[in-house]
Parts: sequence; C-alpha cells; structure tokens
Amino acid sequence: MKQVGPGQSSFYAEGDASWLQNELQEAHKTIRSLLRQLSKEQGRYAEAMRAYNLTVENLMEITRENTLLTRDRDMWKTRAEKGSRPLNLRGISLDLTANEVRAIRKAMARLHHPDVGGDAERMKAWNAVLDPLEES
Repeated sequence: MKQVGPGQSSFYAEGDASWLQNELQEAHKTIRSLLRQLSKEQGRYAEAMRAYNLTVENLMEITRENTLLTRDRDMWKTRAEKGSRPLNLRGISLDLTANEVRAIRKAMARLHHPDVGGDAERMKAWNAVLDPLEES
C-alpha cells in the first residue's frame, strides 16, 4: 500500500485499499476453487484405492480357489493313474482298485447271497454300492 505523503490526497490510499480488498476476494475465490478441486481429487483417490483393494481381494480369492482346484485335480489324477475308485460308506471314504472291488463283492456274496442263506435285501444294497465302482 502506498503511503500518503504531504500534499497527496487520501484518495490514493482509499483506491489502494479497495484494490487490495478486490485482490483478497480473488485470492479467496482461488483458494475455494482449489479446495474444491482437492476434494474431488481426494474422492477419486479414495475410489481408486477401494477398487485396488477389491481387486487384490478378488485375486487372493481366485488364487486360493485355484490352489484348491489344483490339489483336487492332482488327487483325482493320481487316483485315475493307480486305478482306484472311491467308496463311501457311512462317512468313511476308501480308495479301491478294481481287484479290491471284485474281492469285496465276492466276500459279500459269500455272506449275503440268498443262495447261501443270506439276506437278499442286504445283497442288493452291496450290489448297488459296488456296481458303480466296477463300471467306472
């Protein structure tokens, strides 16, 4: 701001004050505009971070599922290579080869076949369990 000297009117000082007031108002407008832009950019950044975190979570889940599927694939591949067949009886899971399935059928026929005095229904139940194992 200019200093008012002797012989100068106070008009210049008032003009300088109004000019400074206008500059101050313009500075406030600029600051408000910058703050709005900053707020928008912070919102965009927060959205990008949320999307990134979601992507990382999805990748971790996919990796976990892939690991489980790979393990299951390897288990089934091993079973297929050694010719075993799974048998589930009351929650007990057994891996049986074709020869083991035939041996079980033969043993159950000796015990439960109606021709040797066994229970026909029980023999039917064993046949129902063993037939799919021999077919696969």
